Amino acid sequence: MPYTLDRRTRSETEQRSIDPATFFAVDFPALATRHGGIVADAIAALKAPPLSIEVESISWTIARDDSTVRAYQGAAPNALHLIMSAGQFSDWAQNLLSINGMMTARALTFSNGSVRDVSCWDAISHALLEGWPVAANGLTFADRHGAPLDFNRCFTPTDDPQDIIHFLAEAGYLHLRGWLDPADMAEISAEMDRALPHYHEGDGKSWWAGLGDGSRRCVRLQEFVEHSPTTSRILSSETWTQLRLLIAGDDRLRVAPVEGRIIEALFKPVGVVAGPSDVTFHRDCHLGRHAYSCARRTIGIALTPTSEENGCLRVIAGSHRVAMPVEIAKTAPYLPRISVPTEPGDLTVHLSCTLHEATPPVSAERRVMYTEMSLEDAVPYAETAEGRLRERVSDILRDAGPQGAAVGAG
Repeated sequence: MPYTLDRRTRSETEQRSIDPATFFAVDFPALATRHGGIVADAIAALKAPPLSIEVESISWTIARDDSTVRAYQGAAPNALHLIMSAGQFSDWAQNLLSINGMMTARALTFSNGSVRDVSCWDAISHALLEGWPVAANGLTFADRHGAPLDFNRCFTPTDDPQDIIHFLAEAGYLHLRGWLDPADMAEISAEMDRALPHYHEGDGKSWWAGLGDGSRRCVRLQEFVEHSPTTSRILSSETWTQLRLLIAGDDRLRVAPVEGRIIEALFKPVGVVAGPSDVTFHRDCHLGRHAYSCARRTIGIALTPTSEENGCLRVIAGSHRVAMPVEIAKTAPYLPRISVPTEPGDLTVHLSCTLHEATPPVSAERRVMYTEMSLEDAVPYAETAEGRLRERVSDILRDAGPQGAAVGAG
C-alpha cells in the first residue's frame, strides 16, 4: 500500500490578503459545505463555546448549527472572543499563523473564555480550514498484518522497512535502535563541551535557561555541525541516506547540505526554572503553516540515556491523524500517551503534526540532538514566517517557566 505522509492542502502561490467580510461572505460558506460536519462534531466533542472574532471593531461569530456550522456578523454573548489585527486574521484564514502561534507570541487578546477554549478553537480552526478531524471517532491502530499495534516497539535495521513506515503512518512516531554507534554518542557529547565556549547568550545561535540556583545555562547549540566532525560524518554517511529514504515512505524528503543549522545539540540540565528547555505537549506546526509543510520528519539522536524516571520523549499516538487540542493533550488525552525511553545511539522520529513533549530530567542531565527533514519541494523552514517567528518566540520565552508555551523540537 502507498505510504505518503504529505498532509499539505495549500500552496505558497495561493497566498493572498483576505479581509473578514470577504472570508465570511465567500470563503466560509464553501468551507462549511465541505467541512461543516467535522467542525460540528469537534465543537460537540470538546464542548467548545461559539467563537467570535473581532477585527477593527467589527465581530463575526462561528457557531454549531445542528450537524454543521454557521457564521454571522456580531458577537455572541456566550462566545470565546478573540481580537485580531487585519493581518493576523488574513494569516489565520490561510493557516499561515495559528491561534496557538498568536498565543505563543503573546500577540492575541481574548476574553469570555479560558486557555482551554482557545486551544480547542485552534484545533477546530484546522477542522474548518483544512478538514482535519478533531474527534477520534473510533480511530484504531493496527500493524501491517492487522494485529493491534505495539506502541512500545523498537525497530532495528533487520526489521522489514514496510513494517517501519507503516508504524510511522499509524502512530506518528518511531523508536529506532542499531543504526548508530553508541561510542560516537560519547564523542559528540565531548564535542558539545568543546564547542560551548564558542557560544554566548544573545549570540543568535544558542538558547539559554535559568536554573533554580540562579545560574544561566546554555540549553541549545545551533550551527553545531561546524564544531562536531563526528556529527558531520554521521549526517554524510550512507546509513543516514538509508534512514532518510526509510522514513520518507512514498514521499520525497529534501537533501539538505551538512552545514549551518541542519542539526541542533541540546543540553537538558536538572533544575530549569525559566526559559525554553523541556517543553510540554506541542506540535512542530504549533505556530502555523500545517497546511503548507506537514508532515516534516524530526529525528532525535539520543546522546545519553533517557527514561520515564529521569525524563524522556512522550508522544500522543495518532495525533497526526486527529487534531487534538494541545491543552487536552496535557490534561486528558483521548488518544494513547506513550513514553519513548532511549539508550545512547537510539533514534526517535516524529512527524511535525504529532503531539509530543520532553519531560524534564530529575536526577541527571540529558543530551540529545535534533534535526528535521522537510518535504522536497517545500519552502525551507527557516525562510518561512513561522521559522522567523519561532526565533522571536525563543526570546519571548527566555524568562518564561520551563513548562510554558512550546516551540521547536523537545
